[in-house]
This record gives sequence, C-alpha cells and structure tokens, in this order.
Amino acid sequence: MWEQATATGAFRAAVQGATDYQQAMLRLFGIPESEIAVTLRAAEERIGDLDELEITTCLRRGEVEVVVRYEPSGERAWSELGDFIAERHPDTLFSSDGSTVDLQVAGLLARKGWKVATAESCTGGLIAARLTEGPGASEYVVGGAVTYADEAKVALLGVPAELIREHGAVSPEVAEAMAAGALERFGANAAIAITGIAGPGGGTEEKPVGTVCWCAMDADGATVTRAVRLPGDRAEIRDRSTTVGMHLLRRLLRDEGPPP
Repeated sequence: MWEQATATGAFRAAVQGATDYQQAMLRLFGIPESEIAVTLRAAEERIGDLDELEITTCLRRGEVEVVVRYEPSGERAWSELGDFIAERHPDTLFSSDGSTVDLQVAGLLARKGWKVATAESCTGGLIAARLTEGPGASEYVVGGAVTYADEAKVALLGVPAELIREHGAVSPEVAEAMAAGALERFGANAAIAITGIAGPGGGTEEKPVGTVCWCAMDADGATVTRAVRLPGDRAEIRDRSTTVGMHLLRRLLRDEGPPP
C-alpha cells in the first residue's frame, strides 16, 4: 500500500521540495551520558552553527549512542562535531559509523580467520547468543560452555577446585581459568569468560550483587581481564555483562591493550 501511495500525484505534490535529512551515529563505551552532555555544551562554544544539527543521546546496554540528524547545509557542522567528540573521547569512542560492537567483533574474527569460544556463569549463554545472532556466525563461533555451578567449572573447563576455594568463583583468577579452559576444550583461537553475581541474592560485603569478572584470552596467552560492579537488577546486570564482554573481546582482537 505504501508503494502505491507514494506513486500517486497527490503524494508527490505534497513532498515536492522536501529536505533530504541525513542521519549519523556515534557509539561510545565506558563513559556516562552526563560526560557527553558536557562535551556537547563545549561544542556549542567551538562550533558556531551547531544549531543546524538535531542531536540526541541515549544510554543503551551500557553504551552511549549519539544520534545526529541534519539537512545538507549542516554537513560541515556534523563533520566538526564528529571530530570534536573523537578528540575529547579517543579511548571510549569505538564506532564513528554507527556499527555495533557485535558487528565489529564478527568482522575482526572473520578477517583474522579466528574461532571463538565462550565460558559463562552468571550470563547463562547470553554472550554466546550475541555472538551467534548474526548471519555467518558458524564461520567463527566454535562453541561454548555454561558452567553455572562450581563443579561444572571444574569438570567442563578444568578450573582447579583449589583456585575456586582460594579466590571464589567470582574472581579474575577464575575468569582467566575459565577462558583458558574454553580455549583448550574447544580448540579456539580466542575465548571470552564471564563469572559474576547477578542477584538479587548471593552477594556479600566483599562481593556485592553486581560484581562481575571477565577475561578475554587468545591462544598465545594474551589476556584482557576486568572486574567491576555493575548497577541494575538481575536482567540488567546480565545484559550489561555481555556488552562488557564483547568490548573486551574486541580489544583483544584489535590488540589495543587493557580497557580504560
């Protein structure tokens, strides 16, 4: 029906001379939305015709999206704004063309010809789901293990029981052992491991709900490990954990070193 409607003379007359709006998106990770607001206020002083741009920001899955819409006359202002944000946030801006971290990880794995494996506890297979969501995932995803119980970590991934007793199942040490086990068990080139406390119960004073540990590791032993406390309820913690995991995997594949 839409195609038929747009072909009518009445529709064409109504849209004659309509402006051709453009849209661009930047994605940042590891930065609060409030910091982008500060940057945009600074941009108002630096870029004279910033009012030609329609700018919206959104915090989604732990990432900040900056969406810019503009008419052809705003092309220069958009270019200056993009450069300004890149200049102020070189360590957190990971996408200047709107591409997602999932798409970037898939592209890096494909270009390297690498296979990836997953080892998950609190996320229960969610990061494996993200890695296999796109078409062609069978070319680079070899498999994964959901090792929720400590016994499963030991039996399926070869995590030493004494390591769990000494450091706890939610620890950088166990996350590294899980990643190493996934690499060996699946014969992968890279692995991402996640272990944490998603809640609402199970937290302690030392390791409260939201404490999550990750490790991205390649077959040569290069690792990117991180441990933080994530905000939110159980669903939010699990979802954000996968986002952090994807970014650590991206950094490992790009050889960028540890995250900020």
